[in-house]
Amino acid sequence: MEVLLRPKTVALIGASNDAGKVSGRPLAFLKANNTGARIFPVNPNRSEVQGVPAFASLSEIPERIEHAYILLSSDAAVDAVAECAAAGVRVVTVLADGFAEAGVKGQARQKRLLEIANTSGIRVVGPNSMGVANPGNGFICTTNAAFANDDLAPGRYGVLSQSGSIIGTLLSRGAVRGVFYSFFVSLGNEADLDLGEIGQVLVDDENTDAFVLFMETIRNPEAIAAFAKAAHERGKPIIVYKLGRSALSEELAVSHTGAIVGSDAAADCFFRHHGIQRVDLFETLFELPGLLISSMSAMAERPKSATVVTTTGGGGAMIVDRLGALGIDVVGVSEQARAKVSGDGIDLTDSRLVDVTLAGTNYDTMKTVLKALIEDPASGIIVVAVGSSAQFFPELAVHPIVDAVKEIGPGGAPVIGFPVPDAPEAIRLLSREGIAAARTAESCAEAVARCLHQAHPVSTPKFEPVAGLSQALGEHNRAVLNEVDAGRIIEALGVVRPTQLVLDKSEALPRDIGLNFPVVAKIIADDLPHKTEAGAVTLNICDRISLQAAIGGMLESVARSAPDANIEGILLQEMVAGRAEVMLGVTRDPAVGATITLAAGGTLAEIYADFSMRLAPVDVEQARNMIDEVRGLAIVRGYRNLPRGDTEALAETISSFSRIALETAVQEAEINPLIIGAEGEGCFAVDGLIRLGDPLSKQAPPG
Repeated sequence: MEVLLRPKTVALIGASNDAGKVSGRPLAFLKANNTGARIFPVNPNRSEVQGVPAFASLSEIPERIEHAYILLSSDAAVDAVAECAAAGVRVVTVLADGFAEAGVKGQARQKRLLEIANTSGIRVVGPNSMGVANPGNGFICTTNAAFANDDLAPGRYGVLSQSGSIIGTLLSRGAVRGVFYSFFVSLGNEADLDLGEIGQVLVDDENTDAFVLFMETIRNPEAIAAFAKAAHERGKPIIVYKLGRSALSEELAVSHTGAIVGSDAAADCFFRHHGIQRVDLFETLFELPGLLISSMSAMAERPKSATVVTTTGGGGAMIVDRLGALGIDVVGVSEQARAKVSGDGIDLTDSRLVDVTLAGTNYDTMKTVLKALIEDPASGIIVVAVGSSAQFFPELAVHPIVDAVKEIGPGGAPVIGFPVPDAPEAIRLLSREGIAAARTAESCAEAVARCLHQAHPVSTPKFEPVAGLSQALGEHNRAVLNEVDAGRIIEALGVVRPTQLVLDKSEALPRDIGLNFPVVAKIIADDLPHKTEAGAVTLNICDRISLQAAIGGMLESVARSAPDANIEGILLQEMVAGRAEVMLGVTRDPAVGATITLAAGGTLAEIYADFSMRLAPVDVEQARNMIDEVRGLAIVRGYRNLPRGDTEALAETISSFSRIALETAVQEAEINPLIIGAEGEGCFAVDGLIRLGDPLSKQAPPG
């Protein structure tokens, strides 16, 4: 942490004498901000750079360098890292591009860079890093032009960004609203040090109360999970804005699950599992940290609701509307608070919107109402929407917010202010006093929603692999298992399947099939993962004659639609009726690992796209929560006195099936549909699919 943010010595390798050039900015910024670090420019062409004595090479510097910023082109930068490693430099930051993002040559270059780091012990930030900045001590070692700002006030939020330009955006946009930062780290390619590792190092920074992340991808989920756990234990929230959707998981998917669940949904699931607060709006990055910090202890015993106080009916209604759209309960003044303010001659209406304009917008009225609400245990979060007075007469409606919060002190309900007009001074005033302030109704509502329903790290019991499952999977040398083979694996997990009979493709239909009609007949073929589309499934077959005809019809249909299909036999199953159908799928996301998805609709799951997702495997309690989150499953939860389905058996099935995620050879596994029986009747896996990948697969996935 000290070497990264507060080094005693820093070398700028390739520093330019021109402060206007990219390679000249770090030295100019370090000088302008009076950093305590001793600065050593390295430039073989000059004896002096921007008035600072320069050295032809690192070896000529008379002191040991702790942190070096390499401002050279790609190949020269790799050589400079090797030189730094030989000289005992502990951390280097590399600006150059042309690495993993630049094709085969760039990937080879990054591999060489990483080999130097691994063999020497030097740690590398980047490449493609715009540097590190610590406003608290003037260590502004960055090429980002936004740091030319004269007022680099230190704050309490640390920034880790995979985009270099965004660190300047956060700095400049934050400054105009009174939001400042303890440090900025531009992560670049994360060839060596990644977001999770740096987060773990900086989690104990005494100047940082919260972390703001800007992410394009998830590179090391285990390290990020460890960072999140450490931050949670220290009471330091992590807020992330992530962009980008990976198409990789969808390209590899052969299951319906893969079609409805993209990598971004898996990332969302990952953040929620580890207690990282993900925001949809960039603006919310500035507003949520302060609200989370102020609510950390206060919200433990308070209701998950919001109370909107306003001096402008329209502005307050905007907030109420947005909160309602996000599913947040908006409540008015409690009887206790109403009685308290009535003693001061203030009569508040019985409404969800606490409009103080009827009582007259003035300092005393606002402060009295706010104090009564803040100290009321029935209050959740207080949202104060202030009209034109926020811009022209802040003493009437903004100062009372500050004073009410101060007078109530710790333990009161958290407050967020929303000046409806453009009132930057009002926002800066609130931010300066540690009170969250929002610029838009949308970001204000999102900050409140995230705070009220913030994610907390999930603690899941350790699961043991199912005995014999790895060996059973290892017996297969094809990428996609046929339904019979997949069914045996699914049954080994403890999932119930209907009574069935398997016929060889050339075998005549027995006179007694040993099954109760009606039955379903299916073609068994590993290269027909979606049988319905190929006409390879027939339902509700009521007698032997109809069954014989159905088998012949399916074989003809497959011959037309998929003439090269590898037909291995016919599967007959007793028909199972139930209260509802669902789809249950495990997929291995390339970024976050295995996830399990429960979706409404069974065979129509892709149409409904009504699903719940968790990192896999899950315990029964997590499975119950998943069931509650799927809207379409209200029909089996007893909605409007409808007959209940066996939701407890469903939860047990979800947990049992999720353990297939422990088998790293499984890339996808799916039950579709899974029939939910009436209460007490259990659940039945009607159809199953398993796709294997390395190391067991002997062939590439289909398609």
